[in-house]
Amino acid sequence: MSKSSLKSEVQTSEVTKKLNASGKKNFTLPGFLFSWIVFGAILTMVPTSESLTAGGRAAMAVMGWATVIWLTNGLPLAISGLMIPVLLNLTGASPKIPEAFSGFTNNVAFLILGCFIMAAVMQTTGLDRRIALGIVSKVKPTVGSVLKGIMGAHLVTAVLVPATNARGALFLPIIQGLNGLFEKTGEGARARKVFTMVGIGFAALASGTILLHSHMSNVIVAQTINQAVNEDIITWGTWAWMNWPLLGILVILYYWVNWVMKTKNIEVPGGITEIKNQKESLGKMTTTEWIVLVTFSIAICLWATEQIHGYKMAVVALVAVMVLFIPGFTNLSWKTVQSNTIFGTWLLLCGSLSLVAAFGSTGVDNWLASHLVGIAPAWGWIGVSIFICVVVQILRLGIVSNVAAVTLLAPIVAAMAPMLELNTVAFTMMVLNVDSYAFVLPISVTACLIAYGTEEFTFAEFVKVGAPFTLMVILYMVFVMLPWYAVTGYPIWKPM
Repeated sequence: MSKSSLKSEVQTSEVTKKLNASGKKNFTLPGFLFSWIVFGAILTMVPTSESLTAGGRAAMAVMGWATVIWLTNGLPLAISGLMIPVLLNLTGASPKIPEAFSGFTNNVAFLILGCFIMAAVMQTTGLDRRIALGIVSKVKPTVGSVLKGIMGAHLVTAVLVPATNARGALFLPIIQGLNGLFEKTGEGARARKVFTMVGIGFAALASGTILLHSHMSNVIVAQTINQAVNEDIITWGTWAWMNWPLLGILVILYYWVNWVMKTKNIEVPGGITEIKNQKESLGKMTTTEWIVLVTFSIAICLWATEQIHGYKMAVVALVAVMVLFIPGFTNLSWKTVQSNTIFGTWLLLCGSLSLVAAFGSTGVDNWLASHLVGIAPAWGWIGVSIFICVVVQILRLGIVSNVAAVTLLAPIVAAMAPMLELNTVAFTMMVLNVDSYAFVLPISVTACLIAYGTEEFTFAEFVKVGAPFTLMVILYMVFVMLPWYAVTGYPIWKPM
């Protein structure tokens, strides 16, 4: 493991200890026990009907169990991901083993597995950190300029590191190095707050919505849409084409944060010497780093052109991983790489995809959606879109995992679209993409929780910046992204 990777892990561990010290761990055992009470109550007390079958009720019981587990940390997320298909099978929601574990066998699951291994390779070599520092070190020594560099670095590393939490952890030591240049009072304090909120929290999520593989929630949304319309219409290239205008949200974030915190023109004490020193300490790029960078670049090009050559994204990703471990080609050690691979997050993703599939096969998504549709006002597609986005953000408060929140909401939102006489693709993508900007509370997403754990800003300061920004995102989705989705062939006002 590289020195920079070790330093990042140590600093991330320190923040995690602070968060655990807040007492959240005290809820793990009660949460675990309560999850089974919820599971049993739904399974035995919720009546079935023509619209809610026994299988649907069982799927809903598994959802209730998972929700409590995720809210209370009753089990490690990886274990919950494994238990979801087990419970789906035992309860009869997915009576056949292949059906219960379907989330572990589809194309996008192995695409993400390949990406996670390549991300671990980059962490092992220090290439991810080198790229981030290289971008940040080339900006002017003002808070506004450095913030642009940080956001630009996040966009680049989102291509290379397909997990928001991993990107937050990557930038943690970089941001703490920057913060060390500033005083803890006055202008310095404001600069530290902005760098921490944006550099570790906001940008880690906001940069991941553009490309399919850069954020686990994207994969769940794409799979849900394809499942809802019974066609693989959302590919890597389709996702990028439909969502590149989300870059505009980063521009809004930059100006909003600087305006609220009055930080744009604050000068960095001593220039950006600290960042350059961190960059120089990495030395020159090695042959292995160049091979890793070229291999990943070729893989991305092949993902973008899948419709031309026909090779599945998962196959390309796994072949790229194999290439990196050809004997004598690089100096990579699998033992080191596997210790940096976030297999736990992958297990959570696969379990989540299995739950989404069960919702569709049992019809529970339609049953839940019909109840939500009943409260939607007749305000036209603009009013309904805004209303549903706000309701969804309220419903997901307290669920720290973005993947967990989207897992629970995705099949319901997709099922609501035809009931509201709206386009399934446009409506589902718009509503669920907002969740990647769920910054109402610092406990709403893990990356922001990591930032909050640094104690650089208060709970109230985060809400002051994050809550209005989330509302801006909702309006941006409705008035910018929905018209763009119409241009790409999916007008929200035309049901599929």
